[in-house]
Amino acid sequence: MKIILSCFILLISSSLYPQVGIGTSVPDSSAALDVFSNSKGLLMPRLSTVERDAILLPANGLMIYNHTLNDGQLNIGTPLAPVWIGIKSQEGPMIDSVTESAVATIASPTKILVPGMTMSPALGTYLVLFNAQMSNETVSPAQGVIDLNKIYNDLMAIPATNTTHGPVFGNGEVLTPGIYDLAAATSVAGTLTLDGGSDSNSVFIIRTGGAFSTGASSTVVLTNGASSNNIFWVAEGAISMGATTTMKGTLLAHTGAVTMGADSNLEGRMFSTTGAISMGTGTLNAPSGVSYIDLGVLSTFVKFSTNGAISNSGVSTINGDVGNAEGAITGFGGINGNVYGSGGTYNSEATYGIYKNGVEVVNSSRTINVHLSIVSLQAVVTVIAGDEIDIRCKVDTGEAVLNHRTLSLIRSGY
Repeated sequence: MKIILSCFILLISSSLYPQVGIGTSVPDSSAALDVFSNSKGLLMPRLSTVERDAILLPANGLMIYNHTLNDGQLNIGTPLAPVWIGIKSQEGPMIDSVTESAVATIASPTKILVPGMTMSPALGTYLVLFNAQMSNETVSPAQGVIDLNKIYNDLMAIPATNTTHGPVFGNGEVLTPGIYDLAAATSVAGTLTLDGGSDSNSVFIIRTGGAFSTGASSTVVLTNGASSNNIFWVAEGAISMGATTTMKGTLLAHTGAVTMGADSNLEGRMFSTTGAISMGTGTLNAPSGVSYIDLGVLSTFVKFSTNGAISNSGVSTINGDVGNAEGAITGFGGINGNVYGSGGTYNSEATYGIYKNGVEVVNSSRTINVHLSIVSLQAVVTVIAGDEIDIRCKVDTGEAVLNHRTLSLIRSGY
């Protein structure tokens, strides 16, 4: 009877007063329940992490004591997506990161994963930080001039093996490897076949004391191991290719300009020590493989002049770098390569972004000239269990080389 009466009195008092005090007759006005003691504490339900995670739809604000972590915890999430934070610390590290030092080369025009830059954090909100050291082999035009002069001198220093060939090559001719010297102007007409004799290292060097030209629709054919990397046409004057020429090898004009006629195709290079280099609509591809002559920094170039303008006046396919040490450069906006001017700069840009589950995080993308050395990104990202954070990159032309790089996640304390 006393117990029933006590419960009845408690119910009456709790309905009369908006606050309940235990151990105090004056509960704080901001508290629905005010427990006071100077010798005892409040004992919350004690659960393991497994038991906590088994709670069905835990309310926002639900509190427990997690004896797996030895920490009181509060759900600041929703019943469907609980986020438990601790009194002394959060579950899991506050800062986590991955670091890579292995060199990674990015040359894709569409965004791809940066090697090693992927993390799968625990549920929560994070400040995502990415930084890396980026480099690209910077070509100095001054070094290009030095290397081009060395290329010329090296080619001219090789002893001749044939000094009796006539001034015209082609017209169905099959030419064997050798160093051919001609005193005056030289040309190619019709079809010229360069037969390597089943030797992939076979070398063809044609040196002329005057200008060099190809007639319209002339064709140079390679067979039996002959390679455009080991073919050199050196002229002490201007070099010109007629329209619709199919040419192979490096063209080097020592005292003149180099011109490629419309709709021509060159697998090789166009170099000039003292003149302009121009082309109309056509195709220009840098040879693959290692050259017989050390090309220095010009090994990736398809066009280079020491002091002449470089131009492309048509819609052309160009695979390789172009540049000069002096003069204008025009018409190379869409090439597959870098454009180097007298200032030593080039046009290749890399774009980086932070991604969550394959989708770029809004406003996390940055586009950086590959001439710069530091990449830095940041974004705030909220994840749930199983989400993946990664860094992706693309390069419009050429390539970007990443050295030391770090992806860090700093977990919010709220």
